[in-house]
Parts: sequence; structure tokens; C-alpha cells
Amino acid sequence: MGVAQFIRAIQRPSYVIGADGQATAVLVDIATWRAIIEYLEDVEDSETLRAAAADLAALAQGQRPAGWKSWEEFEAELDALEAGGGLPA
Repeated sequence: MGVAQFIRAIQRPSYVIGADGQATAVLVDIATWRAIIEYLEDVEDSETLRAAAADLAALAQGQRPAGWKSWEEFEAELDALEAGGGLPA
């Protein structure tokens, strides 16, 4: 679906009208629905990258971001799990 077609589809939705004469739902074709989902996923991905920017910058400078565990800490937790020590705190 092209951008122009997508914009037309969301600007002129088909409504489902209830017994009271009020719109109760919006009806969209599958292509429009998939385009909406893809757009929302792209927005979510962008927000995730933006939120991780500071951590990625710290990693690029050879630093460990706040709240990140060292490999040794992570490995010790895995060893504890394997030994039956339960989930780490």
C-alpha cells in the first residue's frame, strides 16, 4: 500500500454504527490494518533506540552503562541457577 493510499484510508474510515446511531467501531481493510501495525512497530523501534542511545554511547566509550552487569556477574548468576540456587535477586 502506497503512502497516499494509506493516508486516504485512514482519513476516510468506514464506521460501524450501533443501534443508537453512534459509531461503535472502525472498519479497515487488511492492507490498511497491516500498514498501521507496521507503522506502530517502526515507531516503537525508534523509541527503543532513542531510549538506548545513552547506553550505546557509554558502550562505544568502553564504559559499562548504569545498571548493566559485568560478564562475571552474569556468569555467576547462571552458575547459581545451574546449581539449583533458584533465581537471582
